Amino acid sequence: MKKYFGLSIDKNFNLVIPELGMADEVFSLIDSDRDHLRTFLSFVDSSVDVTSQIDYFKMKMTGAANGTDKLFFIAMDNEIIGCIDLHRVDLNTGKAEIGYWIHSSYSGRDVISKAVKRLCTYSFEVLGLNKLIIFADTKNIASNKVALKTGFKLVGVKLQDVFMYDEYRDMNEYYLLKSDFL
Repeated sequence: MKKYFGLSIDKNFNLVIPELGMADEVFSLIDSDRDHLRTFLSFVDSSVDVTSQIDYFKMKMTGAANGTDKLFFIAMDNEIIGCIDLHRVDLNTGKAEIGYWIHSSYSGRDVISKAVKRLCTYSFEVLGLNKLIIFADTKNIASNKVALKTGFKLVGVKLQDVFMYDEYRDMNEYYLLKSDFL
């Protein structure tokens, strides 16, 4: 059985730190749920093989070294089932954006909400951030529910903010301040 290093969410779930050796497992996970994930995540089209995952890992690891990114995989009983990250981390202004996805077979189990809460704790207590932001496609009901359930407040709608699959998409913007979380 594999044993990954990371942050505990609860007895079955962990946020695990990426290692290059995880690329096969992550690619298989994405590939097995491509249609579901592709609905709101354009990266799925560029995830064509294990090498593309390795390249992504290296990019995020470089971002971690530069202080602009923190990538974690969500694992249940040491099996990777999703991903959550901080990106556009700005330690000068104390803010970052959160992104996440999970395999559809684990949807509706409160896993992403628990992962977001754990990442918020890490962001505020360890990294010293003050503000976290989530952008969610207005049509992505599940992602919008996660933002609200975890205490994020809706700022508003950014109209035609993302161009994906030949159409402009509206994005809800949510924020959470450290003072509202702790």
